[in-house]
Amino acid sequence: MNSRCGRILLPVLVMLAIFATALFIFSFFGGKEIAIGNLVLRAQKGTTYPLQAPRFSFPDAQAADPSDGERQVPAARNVILFIGDGMGIGQVSAASDLLDYPGSTPAMIDTPHVALVRTWVSDNLAPDSASTGTAMATGFKTRKKAVGVLDDGREVRNLFEVAHDQGRATGVITTSGLVDATPATFTVHAEWRDDYHEIFEKMLASDTELLIGGDWTHFSKAKKNRAYLDLLARAEELGQADGYQVIRDPSSIDTAELPLLALFPPRPSGGNSHGPPLAATALRAIELLREDPEGFLLLVECEITDEFGHSNNIEEVMNGIRELNDAVAAVLGATESDGETLVVVTADHDTGTLAVVEGDYEEGRATVRWATGDHSSQWLPLFAFGPGAERFTGVLDNTEVGQLIAQALGLEPFPQLADFARN
Repeated sequence: MNSRCGRILLPVLVMLAIFATALFIFSFFGGKEIAIGNLVLRAQKGTTYPLQAPRFSFPDAQAADPSDGERQVPAARNVILFIGDGMGIGQVSAASDLLDYPGSTPAMIDTPHVALVRTWVSDNLAPDSASTGTAMATGFKTRKKAVGVLDDGREVRNLFEVAHDQGRATGVITTSGLVDATPATFTVHAEWRDDYHEIFEKMLASDTELLIGGDWTHFSKAKKNRAYLDLLARAEELGQADGYQVIRDPSSIDTAELPLLALFPPRPSGGNSHGPPLAATALRAIELLREDPEGFLLLVECEITDEFGHSNNIEEVMNGIRELNDAVAAVLGATESDGETLVVVTADHDTGTLAVVEGDYEEGRATVRWATGDHSSQWLPLFAFGPGAERFTGVLDNTEVGQLIAQALGLEPFPQLADFARN
């Protein structure tokens, strides 16, 4: 039996080896790809180019002293920041053509206030969600994996902390795990984004009034963190001790009240998506946070665009952008008339570097290509709506996004090193 299997497998393995070698040689010398039906085989070499390090000191060149200057009159009472994780300009461009029809205008891009955002971080051109989230949340560049801290470990204050100083309510919604990098950067400080147990404990102590995200009990990386899993098992006890109403059932969101800790299981569709559609959770969050007379700051993250950007799954990436766009449309409909809510839609970094390379109207099919299965340094689109939106134009650094939000809310001076706040 074994010899029979060997006689079958050996020719197959030899043929595969010959095919792989031929593909490599063809690609190396020809620089082209081989297409077999819908399967495109391409061996792509990376090439290098001289690179200089940035020319300023990250911590001190951007720090503001709270004793300097006067507080500006706020342009907005509330700010809602939407982040499509990994949603680069290629994804948005594709969505504008594929979600409906070429020339259509999804709600999230229907504004004259548009900017491009640079995403490089202190130790690399190609960032991750922790470093770019920190840049937007604090106004400081930092290294990959860092959450709200500088390269040397010093803490830097985030928008939520400064907003709390002025009495504003804050909230986080994510389709990812609650302790994932982006929500963490707006709420806590940690040396490493994978320290989920530390991040979870600090989130509960952060005074963030609304925390909605996934229960990462089944997430492979989280399973390796025994301390985090132990905390999740005690989430009701721990959350209630910090004053939170704790819910696990997505259907409970309609009757939930602040302070709220919502830890939802994965959606039935699978993957790293949790909770109700973003439109539903965002609208409920606005209802709750509006009760604060000083206003609020809300972060809404869609992780779907990043998760499936890594696997180059165009259908699911479009589904993620559709969900994000539906949420933006719902929020704009609920806030446009109040004249006091700034809505900003952007991303933290690009994932995959997507391009539409063919679109045949008669066949009704478009062809897309991806440059990578990882993050890239590609610039990001940003769209702003409402009071203060006119500030968000031109080419921005990602650190400027948080600074402009702070200006719109009158949270100045910003950014701040944490030791300034203690003096």
